[in-house]
Amino acid sequence: MEQFDIIILGAGPAGYVAAIRAAQLKKKVCVIERNEVGGTCLNTGCIPTKAIIASANLFATIKRASEFGISVKDAIANFNSIKEREKRVVETGVNGIKSLFKKHGITLKYGKARFKEPFVIENHQRNGYNELLSSDRIIIATGSYPAVILNTHTDNEYIFDSDSILEIDSLPVSMTIIGGGSVGCEFAHIFNSFGVKVSIIELMSHLIPFADEDISNVLEREFKKRGINIYLEKEVKGISRGERQVKVVLSDGFEIESERLLMAAGRRFNTSELGIEDIGIKTGRRGEILVNDKMESSISGIYAAGDVVGRVMLAYVASKEGIAAVENASGIERKMDYSVIPLTIFTEPEIGCVGLRERDAVDKGIKVKTGSFQLRSLGRAHASHELSGMVKVVSEYDTDKILGVHIIGAHASEIVHEATVAIKMGMKSRELEETIHAHPVFSEGVMEGAADVHGMAIHKIRD
Repeated sequence: MEQFDIIILGAGPAGYVAAIRAAQLKKKVCVIERNEVGGTCLNTGCIPTKAIIASANLFATIKRASEFGISVKDAIANFNSIKEREKRVVETGVNGIKSLFKKHGITLKYGKARFKEPFVIENHQRNGYNELLSSDRIIIATGSYPAVILNTHTDNEYIFDSDSILEIDSLPVSMTIIGGGSVGCEFAHIFNSFGVKVSIIELMSHLIPFADEDISNVLEREFKKRGINIYLEKEVKGISRGERQVKVVLSDGFEIESERLLMAAGRRFNTSELGIEDIGIKTGRRGEILVNDKMESSISGIYAAGDVVGRVMLAYVASKEGIAAVENASGIERKMDYSVIPLTIFTEPEIGCVGLRERDAVDKGIKVKTGSFQLRSLGRAHASHELSGMVKVVSEYDTDKILGVHIIGAHASEIVHEATVAIKMGMKSRELEETIHAHPVFSEGVMEGAADVHGMAIHKIRD
């Protein structure tokens, strides 16, 4: 039986990052992965979708090149070539992780891992053989998988989930997307950009329900301008496949028919085949592994990180959870901090949010003051012809401390990190306003939004 200092189950953003940190701490590490290193994020999620979004955005820019004084004729999007590029990007990332593992002396094994005993792992290898591995420190980082809606399973021909949609063989004429969160909206942006007629269904009252309503309103407006059909506050009551189309029946009886259906409404935890129930690891009502603020499970010495703990199911949060887990497993005390987490959505326009929404603060009984600024008032927005979007700053009324910053517009996914640092450091809106920003840049919008908290935005005409 092979012995390791730390065994990590899963090589996604939580697992592979934890493995590298463990190796940096001079631990003998083994990672067991069922599919491929990088997990959902690298193989079917964050990276491949952003590669395709880069192509979609470039295609959209080329189509309006005349607005920049450039003549381009007959621009054509070759979806197969776009997918080939996406696969090259993913392959580069996979090879990069493997190179890091090799450099750090991390043992990578492929197979299906299962607890035989609390600190003994049975790995069912791809070659059909089983092996036993042991360690007194184990980290579970097995991630999640797409949720099933109304017991409708993917056939990867007409009905897809967010993992399998990237394998679609050609662009359909029409597509219905169930779920108006970040995943559903990003795919709506992708397929609409390539000429697919898109309908998107959301149970809540806004797209991106976890965003500030002012931000969601802008996204909905821009989606409608592009011809995306949006159905809000609609529950899906039925899904049926015809000969060449899929029909979705909504709660009000309205029917939507399209060539393809994408189910993008949530994810479930990969815990069912690990044997955790046999060794007594406690789980929550949704099946998530329960952990403390050190990422340790109900069994001392066994930790969990990433989607499988069901806290904030984002790749970059998973990586921080993995680091916290492995440092605690290595004797370094570290508590996981969820207080300031940015959210980025790569629609067009982009979204970047961090901290409390206005309604969150009000619900908590916090008296707030807000500032807002339209990006179309920036010189850079006009120079780049990226006019849509806004910044909203939420500050505490008495202290002026920044509680939240919400951005929609060009480069919002990058700009939001200025706000993230500001909130993390406890800055006041006046301090952010007084920080000199370069010109012309989109992040001036954050400065102006902070100034508007006090009615002092320079480039805003107030009512």
